[in-house]
Amino acid sequence: MTSRRVLYVAWAPFFSGAERALLLTLKSLAGTGYDPRVLAGTDGEFSAEVRKLGIPCDVAPIARLEARRPIAGLRSVAAVLKSATRHRASLVHANEVASYQPAGYAARVLGVPAIAHVRFVDTNEGFRWFLRPRFSRAVFVSRAFLEAAQAEAPGLFDERGVVIYDAVEPQPVWTDQQVAQCRRELGIPADRLAVALTGQVAEVKGIWDFVESARLLAARRPETMFVVLGDDLQTRSALRLSMEARVQKLGLSERFRFLGFRRDAPQIVQSFDVVAVPSHVEPLGLAALEAMAAGRPVVGSRVGGIPETVVDGETGLLVEPRRPDSLAAALDVLVGDPALRRRMGAAGRQRAEAEFATDRHARSVQHLYDEILAPAAVHGGVGSELA
Repeated sequence: MTSRRVLYVAWAPFFSGAERALLLTLKSLAGTGYDPRVLAGTDGEFSAEVRKLGIPCDVAPIARLEARRPIAGLRSVAAVLKSATRHRASLVHANEVASYQPAGYAARVLGVPAIAHVRFVDTNEGFRWFLRPRFSRAVFVSRAFLEAAQAEAPGLFDERGVVIYDAVEPQPVWTDQQVAQCRRELGIPADRLAVALTGQVAEVKGIWDFVESARLLAARRPETMFVVLGDDLQTRSALRLSMEARVQKLGLSERFRFLGFRRDAPQIVQSFDVVAVPSHVEPLGLAALEAMAAGRPVVGSRVGGIPETVVDGETGLLVEPRRPDSLAAALDVLVGDPALRRRMGAAGRQRAEAEFATDRHARSVQHLYDEILAPAAVHGGVGSELA
């Protein structure tokens, strides 16, 4: 087997943060000596983006092994086996816990190490169910998330849990003319301040706190507009439409812009003035990272991995979750202080480039793979990791 070929298994039911993070990992591996291949659960935008990178991408449904649906699960294991064998993979890396069962069982059959990327919060029972096949390492996207998982599932991750932050691409600094042009295209007047909620539209992202904070802020900051950049892809926009209905009921429709899902979201963040990340649960906070990479200050919840990305008082402001009044107060501070916005935005960009750059991420991934495959080189075969 080729010692440096990695098969990534991605559920990819739609294009969201997990898929965007994996694309950056694939890009960052160039020059590391590791040769990526991908098995995607759906043939859609994610698989198309993988192929644009020139990386081979197989497609097969991804399903866990359940007694009530044994055939689907077994077919998924067979699909991973086929893909891993065809590409001569010596390491299998599941991009999320939901895809780990078929990936993990296939890796055991082949006698190669398997990695589970843990991106979402779960219960003790959930973690143990999804991770039933033995794993070589479980990769967490923040220290806080790893510690929470260790407390939730004692003993499961103690020796095999590692932290690797997702990467973010710094955005080229836009000119005032570029910002103005983008605002015209988005329907945001040039003389208004734009406060944005970016990323997936979901209850755990604090969407209703954002709407309530907008109601509170709108009365005392008439120059402010509110933008929702993202969508509810899981329910085909149902939650986003509920947000729009709530905004209309509050009489704020003229103050809001709902932009839906945009593939160029990391770039157009520069057309906003402040980004809010009022999540109730947040393993890392990709929206905060993308705002920092675009040079925009963040007001985020003090939960999960957000305090590991946003430095309170330096790159943004942190508030307690589920407190729209506190969120509105922090946004008010930034709305009313252009110099503070510029200073925090510049500090955020610098931090994103220094701590979350793709080359730093690549070194962490490479070190992990080297560490896992090292015993195989000593003992003459990669299967020794799972023995």
